[in-house]
Amino acid sequence: MELKPYFSIITASFNNFATIEKTLKSVKAQNFKNFEHIVIDGGSSDNTVNVLAQYQNIYNLKWISKPDDGIADALNKGVEVSKGKYIIVIQADDYLLRPDTLLKVYKKLKSNPCDIFSCPVVVDHPKKGRYLFKPVKILWWHHFKTIFPHQGCFVARQVFERTGEFNKNLSIGMDYDFFYRALKHKIVVCFGREIIAVMGGQGISTGVQMLRHRLKEELHIQQINETNRAWKLAQAVFHFFYIPYKLKIHHEKNN
Repeated sequence: MELKPYFSIITASFNNFATIEKTLKSVKAQNFKNFEHIVIDGGSSDNTVNVLAQYQNIYNLKWISKPDDGIADALNKGVEVSKGKYIIVIQADDYLLRPDTLLKVYKKLKSNPCDIFSCPVVVDHPKKGRYLFKPVKILWWHHFKTIFPHQGCFVARQVFERTGEFNKNLSIGMDYDFFYRALKHKIVVCFGREIIAVMGGQGISTGVQMLRHRLKEELHIQQINETNRAWKLAQAVFHFFYIPYKLKIHHEKNN
């Protein structure tokens, strides 16, 4: 057993009493024990803190509860205090799919280490139901859309050291922004077929205003990170057609 945890699992929470116990149970149940679970709670006013207190002494759980500046700020605080070789984000309405999830990933990474190990997740969508979100293996597609499901990505610590923290000015796409910046550093990405987690639906909004905000934020992320003129032009053309298309599809599905 290594002195430092091999995995750091980071969870941002705020008033997640209805779901966080399932998250905690899925982490506690892992049969690979060389991990730490860090929960950064934003000062919940429901019973979230009571649930955290019940679990803090029965497995390697560390948590704090005080106001923060949102999800990105909470994740940054978690990364800052973490010690694991690989870091994964499992939010307070997500859960690891099986008890052997970490063990299987550990075996893969020990035999084939890489900077990002990306695997599928199941999305539990409030309207679409459950569907599989697989990472996109064509890495240049990140110039247009997110390609990695955050809850399926094990990120080596040195990637954070080179890329920097999550952007606190973003409310939805901080993971897309982080991976966009990370891919600039010629990192080594590996892909696995193992389904890592179920991504909960509490944080998914299906309203047209949220869709517009997400599309606008994706474009903003590309504008602040992309320096290549050819890619910038390609992104402008892509969004010229893509945004009206997405809004049209949303309208047809909801009317």
